[in-house]
Amino acid sequence: MKETVLIFITCSLVTAHVGRDWAKIIPASKIARTRLHQHASSEDIRIAGGNEAVPNSLPYQVALTLFYKGNDTSFCGGSLITRRYVLTAGHCLVDGLVSLEVILGAHNIQRREPTQQRISTSTFKINEKYNDGTLENDVGVVYLPTPANLNKYVQLISLPSKADVSNSFAGSKAKASGWGYIATSSHDMSDVLRYIDVPVLTNKVCAETLSDFVDTMICTGGAGNKGICFGDSGGPLVVNGKLVGITSSISNNGCEAGDPSSYTRVTSFLNWISANSDAVIS
Repeated sequence: MKETVLIFITCSLVTAHVGRDWAKIIPASKIARTRLHQHASSEDIRIAGGNEAVPNSLPYQVALTLFYKGNDTSFCGGSLITRRYVLTAGHCLVDGLVSLEVILGAHNIQRREPTQQRISTSTFKINEKYNDGTLENDVGVVYLPTPANLNKYVQLISLPSKADVSNSFAGSKAKASGWGYIATSSHDMSDVLRYIDVPVLTNKVCAETLSDFVDTMICTGGAGNKGICFGDSGGPLVVNGKLVGITSSISNNGCEAGDPSSYTRVTSFLNWISANSDAVIS
């Protein structure tokens, strides 16, 4: 089975919450899961088969700028599940995280678009059973002290219902999105939000390919060299308007190797999400 790697990015803090030079952000390398902050060469960073999203057509997509002790910063995605809470990957919220800037309603992350809402917070929680080595229970929530203003640019994503717990979603067409790296020659993140449409695979196929894969994860196929990449961590995997996955990791063969991409299975954590946010799950 292939090793998998985290896909969030790290960089040095150039400015505070304004005027950030996104071109200076560098992705995490293709390394073991326990080593999160090594830098990659441009040959390591690739995503293929993606398309630019129609601006604000994925209004549940959230951008997270993460500020750590020692003036380091990193970037992750997330999903707006209530006006007060964002769902993201647990591995985005570790390693001495101090505060976050939550960006809603964004398309071009390099700009301060009039559609954007930017909310600073220092309140977040990681699943108590999160395992940094295996990426089990890779889920966390971020609290918004100022509730999101819902409009046509900023909207909630539906969570699965309790009736969906037994649904593996295998065979479904899913949409993953984020501002992660897009090409081998890239030296920065995508300015604009991008997405891929990928099939959900069975747990059996996922486990045969990805190391440490367990049933509380979900994975998608990489046929056509499609895949999530560095900087996409924490972002949404959506099937028929429901958030079924949280972007977690890729194989160490890279973003466009054609290997499955791995996500946290949201239906496995509905009780935890309900207990640690104000989300009402039917």
